This record gives sequence, structure tokens and C-alpha cells, in this order.
Amino acid sequence: MTDKHRIIDVAAAVIVHQKQVLLARREGGNLHNLWEFPGGKLEENETAAAAAERELVEELDIRIEAGPTLLVLDHHYPDKLVRLHFVACRLTDDFSTCLRKTRKNPMVDWFIPENFPLADFCPADRIAAGKLPWKKIINHEEKK
Repeated sequence: MTDKHRIIDVAAAVIVHQKQVLLARREGGNLHNLWEFPGGKLEENETAAAAAERELVEELDIRIEAGPTLLVLDHHYPDKLVRLHFVACRLTDDFSTCLRKTRKNPMVDWFIPENFPLADFCPADRIAAGKLPWKKIINHEEKK
């Protein structure tokens, strides 16, 4: 089976803090420099929650606690089929430490959902941004 027909499972961390969502720019490939929810491919027998936690440490040196999956979205790219698992996550690192790390990294930034750079989103993430229940997610975050 070719990559075009094999489903690639990907965890996408939906991290909200003070009404802002962490986004990252892709590096390399057809989607280079487009915004997405940070995360990465699931390893064999790995849950989406575990993959989100692992990927955020590996890619951004940020520790999170993954919660429930908010949305699963299949998307056909020209060269592959991805199944994105959008996972609700909360920071376990101190926010000021996390902010310091993210501010130093030009490939990540914090946005309120109304100001997402949708024109510069990866196609699947743009679809998800329109389907995720932001009001519920933000309200749930504020109650913590």
C-alpha cells in the first residue's frame, strides 16, 4: 500500500491559555511555513494523547497534559491521507516559562481563535479550526 492510500495518524495539540491557542509553523515539504496545531505522527500502538505529550516535548520543549480528543478529521493531501486527532491539552509547565520558550521560537505563536491566520493554515488545520467548538473550549479553560 502506498503512502497515498495508507492512513497516517497524527496528534494535534489544542493548547489554550488565557483565551489564546498555541500554533506552530510547519518546516519543510509542500506545507512549509503554514500554520498548524502543534503535534506529530503517532508511533505504533501510541494513543493520540500520548503522541501529543511526546511531540510537544520533542518539538517545542513544552510539557502538557493531554485530555480528550475533540475532533478526528481525515484529510486527503495530494501525496497522503492523514487522520488528525485534535486533542485538548493543558500546559503543565509554568506559563511564564512556556511563554519565554515560545517567544524565542519564530515558528510558534499564540492567537485568539478570531485572529487565526486562516489564509496561512495547513488545509486540514483550517477545516478543524472551523469545526472545533472554541466557545466551549475557551470556557472550559477559564473554569480551571
